[in-house]
Amino acid sequence: MKFPIMRNLLILLLALGNHAFGNDWVVIEGSISPDKKYSVAVFPQKTEFIDEADDTVLLIDHAGNKSIEPLKEVSSSGGTWGKTTENLRCVWSADSTLMIVNFRVGRLMHDSKVYRICQNRAILVELPDPKTHVKGKVLDEIEYNANPGIEIKLGENGTILKTLWGIMPKAGVDYSKYGLAKIEETLLFHYRFNKEDKLELVDVTVPE
Repeated sequence: MKFPIMRNLLILLLALGNHAFGNDWVVIEGSISPDKKYSVAVFPQKTEFIDEADDTVLLIDHAGNKSIEPLKEVSSSGGTWGKTTENLRCVWSADSTLMIVNFRVGRLMHDSKVYRICQNRAILVELPDPKTHVKGKVLDEIEYNANPGIEIKLGENGTILKTLWGIMPKAGVDYSKYGLAKIEETLLFHYRFNKEDKLELVDVTVPE
């Protein structure tokens, strides 16, 4: 009598495994790495209500058409706005070793994460505290509107550029002491890997 029970248990485990790892995800447009080895995928929502959707975001073995691992720091839920298949945008370095995921976290709010792709894994790269740079201390002298957000992209020569928007300068503050004479709604943070391969904040500017 034990064999039917074991067989049913195995069938159940296989069914659960297929549900968890089955190919019912879709690759996000523009998320395929330059070397065509990787991509990013989400689960399409099954109803119009995004808060009922599976918000898991996956790193995909694009060549092998299989899931590698979830990107736990990223969500496709959009903070209950938008659609799971439209709430993310990916940026890759030319050598496919750096991946940036820009994703929606509210109606007009966005966040970003940077990953290093190494040994078939996505390793989160933490951006240094902005206040490690003298100009970054300007963050103590600003306020934000109701919809702040960030977007990260790649600049020239390996620079990582983070745009912060939703800024509201405080009245009466002399921002020139930070080398930022005129602040309006956005700031641009410039990061670069140093000789020890650690990410450093090298400048803060006002976008033109």
